[in-house]
Amino acid sequence: MKKKSLLVGIVLLLMLSACAAAPTQISMAPQEAPGYGNEYQMDDWVYDMEEPAAMPEETGKDAGQERLVIQTASLRVSVADTVEAMNRTKMLANELGGYVVSSNRYSDTSYNNVTYARTSIVIRVPSEKLEQAMESIRQLSADGKNGILSETLSGQDVTSDFVDSSSRLRNLKAAEEQLMVLMENTDDLEATMSVFRELTDIRSQIEVLEGHIKYLQESSALSSLSVEFVAEASLQPIEIGGWKPSGVVRESLQQLIRTFQDVVDFLIRFGITCLPFLIPLGVGIYFLVRAIRKSNAKRRAKKAIVEQVEVVEVETENKE
Repeated sequence: MKKKSLLVGIVLLLMLSACAAAPTQISMAPQEAPGYGNEYQMDDWVYDMEEPAAMPEETGKDAGQERLVIQTASLRVSVADTVEAMNRTKMLANELGGYVVSSNRYSDTSYNNVTYARTSIVIRVPSEKLEQAMESIRQLSADGKNGILSETLSGQDVTSDFVDSSSRLRNLKAAEEQLMVLMENTDDLEATMSVFRELTDIRSQIEVLEGHIKYLQESSALSSLSVEFVAEASLQPIEIGGWKPSGVVRESLQQLIRTFQDVVDFLIRFGITCLPFLIPLGVGIYFLVRAIRKSNAKRRAKKAIVEQVEVVEVETENKE
């Protein structure tokens, strides 16, 4: 009889833990079973399966619960001195009641072998002061708004998760108390071990839920802000070994224009200076060329006549 009664009690407690996620009131009263009332005889004591304290009714899943939002932000800012900017951000986190999660400093080497310091830092500040922290960091920019290279802000509402987890935690703790009573008031070894196993499982679930709820509370209370500081000088045009491609192109175009100007200037000066001599020379060359052409034309005509006469003589001889 007592083993059977104990097993019925354990089954009811397991039903309670299985329904832990439900936010409504859960009754611990056992169902009616043939031959049993609401009291269970266990040796010389009577255990009454009383209902746990009533939970407050909720009109909705998240009714009356303050919204829990996990906010995450990031900034990428160009500054004159990256190390100084990182140190000022550390001070800012302390001033706002937050703390530094991590900070890093590393170097970037450009093509012209110039080394620039780059830093990054992750801080956590109270959620209500996140915008204040972001504005303070924006003001560290060396070039005002143009120095804000990138900026992101996101939020995750975890209110429902928090309400569900809290409700389940309350129900699991109620089940834990009932199992403790059962284990303390039984002398049966087998029944005690069965209750102990269920109690261990419930306590494990309680620890997980407590850790999850703590994480939600802390994450929503303190927002995470990641910042990367980039040296302003590293964003300037590429310079390799003192050679600036843009400067070379500009100088080449200027040199081309100067050369063209020099050629034009030379031609103008040459033409004006030599014009009195060029005109007679040009006239003389013209008549010389003309005379040569006429002479060549006469020679070609004479040659043609001679060839024609020879042809006629040959034809006459052939006829004879």
